[in-house]
Amino acid sequence: MTSYRQLTIVTGPIDSGKTSWCRELAAANPGYRGILLLKVYVHGERIGYDSFRLSTGERVPFARIGGHEPTGWQAGDRVGPFLISTAAAKAADAWLSEAAAQTAGVIVDEIGPLELGGGGLATGLRALLTSSLRQKLYVVIRRDCVKAACDHFGITGYTMVDVGAASEEAALKNPSY
Repeated sequence: MTSYRQLTIVTGPIDSGKTSWCRELAAANPGYRGILLLKVYVHGERIGYDSFRLSTGERVPFARIGGHEPTGWQAGDRVGPFLISTAAAKAADAWLSEAAAQTAGVIVDEIGPLELGGGGLATGLRALLTSSLRQKLYVVIRRDCVKAACDHFGITGYTMVDVGAASEEAALKNPSY
């Protein structure tokens, strides 16, 4: 399905720096489009994620731990402790569908259990994967979900950047104990 484009999977374990890597990539390539999921903290506690639209800088509450939902929040799916905003999921999908029509690079952060179940960014990712354009496509997938995501979305012909490998190697060389 994807062998005609330059597809890169950005992977690593949870909290390994995948989104930060993509943020640096987007900063170095201002024309890139797509979505980053940015962590949201209150008093040092992670309460959820916001979807961040690269093309406009728009930021929308995407997922929240119960009790931290903004006013008017309508939850659709649930992943672990996180409730997913129905409106934000639809907006993020629309942003990715729009990005599929662009010739610039596209970043999709992140594909995980929600998308494997058909929710979250699944529709937008499918639009990108079936687009006839040849833009560079970067898809963030947690290391433990790569095989399932490739099977589910028919992803083939990709290169991989393992962000966690470098941080794990550094931790082994410089243990903190």
